[in-house]
Amino acid sequence: MKKIVFLIFFLSISTFLKAQNNISGTISEENSNLPLAGAYIYITEWNKGVVSDENGNYSISLNTKGRFTLQFSYLSYEPVIKEIIISETATEQKIDVQLKKHIIQMDEVVLSNSYINTQSTNTYEVDVVDIDNIAKVGGFSVMDILNKIPGVDAVTSGTMVSRPSIRGLSSNRVLTVIDGVRFETQQWDDEHGIGVNENGFEKIEVIKGPESLLYGPEAMGGVINFVKNKPAAIGTTKGSAFAAMSTNNLGWRANAKVDGAKENLNWGVSALGKLFSDYFINNQTFRVPNTRLLEYGVKGYVGTHKKWGSTNLEYTFNQAYFGILDGKDISFGPNGEIINSDIEKEKYPFEIEAPFHTVVDNRITSSSTFLTGKSKFDLVVGYQNNHRTENEELTGVKKGYKYVDMTLQSLTYNLKWYAPTWNRFSTIIGSQGMYQNNKNNSGAQTVLIPDARITDFGLFAVNKYQYNNFNFSLGARFDSRNLDTDETNGLNYTIPEISKSYNNVSGSAGIAYTIAKKLTLRTSFATGYRSPNLNELTSNGFKLESQRFEVGNANFKKEHNQQFDFNAIYANESISIEGAFFVNTIRNYIYIEPTGTSVPSNLDPAISVPLYEFQQSEAQITGGEATLSIHPKSLKWFRLDNIFATLKGIRTDNDSYLPMMNPTKLTNTLFITLNDFGKFSSSVINLTVASTFDQNQVAENELKTPGYSIFNIGIGTNYKKTTFTLTANNIFDKNYVNHMSRFRAYNISEPGLNIELSVKIPLDLN
Repeated sequence: MKKIVFLIFFLSISTFLKAQNNISGTISEENSNLPLAGAYIYITEWNKGVVSDENGNYSISLNTKGRFTLQFSYLSYEPVIKEIIISETATEQKIDVQLKKHIIQMDEVVLSNSYINTQSTNTYEVDVVDIDNIAKVGGFSVMDILNKIPGVDAVTSGTMVSRPSIRGLSSNRVLTVIDGVRFETQQWDDEHGIGVNENGFEKIEVIKGPESLLYGPEAMGGVINFVKNKPAAIGTTKGSAFAAMSTNNLGWRANAKVDGAKENLNWGVSALGKLFSDYFINNQTFRVPNTRLLEYGVKGYVGTHKKWGSTNLEYTFNQAYFGILDGKDISFGPNGEIINSDIEKEKYPFEIEAPFHTVVDNRITSSSTFLTGKSKFDLVVGYQNNHRTENEELTGVKKGYKYVDMTLQSLTYNLKWYAPTWNRFSTIIGSQGMYQNNKNNSGAQTVLIPDARITDFGLFAVNKYQYNNFNFSLGARFDSRNLDTDETNGLNYTIPEISKSYNNVSGSAGIAYTIAKKLTLRTSFATGYRSPNLNELTSNGFKLESQRFEVGNANFKKEHNQQFDFNAIYANESISIEGAFFVNTIRNYIYIEPTGTSVPSNLDPAISVPLYEFQQSEAQITGGEATLSIHPKSLKWFRLDNIFATLKGIRTDNDSYLPMMNPTKLTNTLFITLNDFGKFSSSVINLTVASTFDQNQVAENELKTPGYSIFNIGIGTNYKKTTFTLTANNIFDKNYVNHMSRFRAYNISEPGLNIELSVKIPLDLN
């Protein structure tokens, strides 16, 4: 009996030992061959990471077989991606990697396209921005770094409410993706911001146009993909604390996070808070009323990996109160001077008073990878509950009364199968779906959009061929959407019941070719579509923020676009040049315009308000972007970046201009790197001149906007391991009106001089 027990024990141990696969190697610098200690090696399929030791050595144990993607990264060095297939047990693989120090980061790892790879192998460009850049530019929100990308602008309602406009397209034409699923937050209205803050993310990736087929409806203008932080290295617990203060609106924002990992478990929690008063112009003499914000949230995750793959569960809570400027407190004196009739006594009021938005988000996301030999499956399932209320003014009541109260619930899934690679061909086949329910809650005075249910279903396939410096991609996608609404009746308005179905077939093709490792040429052609949103189909009421009566059209057809894109990048050790040209043709483009007449208001039928109607026509947007970065090899302390973007949007049926098109912009930034002194290191000074040209290409009845130039300065340094950043934006306190601002109708300028100081402290909790 003892022999049998011993035999069983011996066989069990042998099986376990055979199942152990080990990957090891050394991380070193390309030119000097010196080892890089602390380099991060991340295994995508297991959501697991390790760091190299003081000799640059690393080791990873995998007790399974399958297809794995390894990402090698180190601060200030270009990342490297290696794909391996472990098909046998008890294997030893040695992978040595040399990392090249980058002068300007151009070859980022990107996740938003079909495959995890570096920028140089993409058939279309994906712009990448680091979340930490918010502090470096003295920004208030994520949109303050997104609008630094050429071709990307922000439609704003003050400093706290903004949403992206990519090459002239915004609203539901730009899709926001968080933790791998589409983010739904009543984004049909320009008064509603992007709805996402920086909590729990490491970077943002931006696709311009419908090139990627992974996301489906409402990505015809592009995709904003928020990429979450990678887990801590195995055996470590790390964290950080951040705080920033700005002078213009006496604003504060802070966040903190802690991440930990063991061999088979990783976890993390992060929290964020923001408090901003109204912003000022005219040398702090004029406060723009009710542009304040109170926001707080928390995010947590836990993940594990087994022989079959890995799984990760995340929960996010966020609540925000946005003040609403409706123009009732703004007037102009006899000499054109702007007057604020708001009765606030404090110079910096923080209390939220009507009118204001309250937005509460609860999100649960489950992400899993299943290993199946030489192929794998990715499955992401998400639930979102977005509760939005709008309070209007009521005499004697600070919080006013509830004007609108809506709850939007969304259940989404995203399934992808990465087929085995065959003869340099890589294939992804997938399916996506969403069920969405919009409900108007009782107790609100009005209904802006009706109770509705939306069901989406999509199928897609993407194929990529890679040979040496040549990359080719081809894909197709089918989408189906069903939309049903309930009839709604109220004071002075009626929203009829409607039932709509939309089907669409999309496609994309792209080619990229790299010559001598310095010049990369890309060209792509892609199609996309968007169904009309509930606001465009059913709107029939007074909008508080815009002070106008909007009417939709239930007979609108789906929008469909075709975009041609050409991109070229040349980079060597001293100069980097990038240029892009695009043509975007849109069928059934939906826009809103004034009718020149007035109708009774929902709030008070005795008052007449301007009538605006949604319209539909053919359109075309053409434009281009260019970037020139000068970073001489012999002057390591010097770098000059120049960014230019322009576009033109027209209705092709009558050659008139489209409304709210991005103006032409030119931004010049000089970076000066200082030598380390004492315990101060990595010190950089940046000087920026951001110029916006006159916008005279405007739609009928749309205001033209004169150009302007803004001067900004910033300095960042590390003291020991703590990072300090000091910025000053609009240092000459210039008065200027942003063409993409909704406050343009009131002739209200953007913020004056703002100085921000921030500090980030790393926490080693081992």
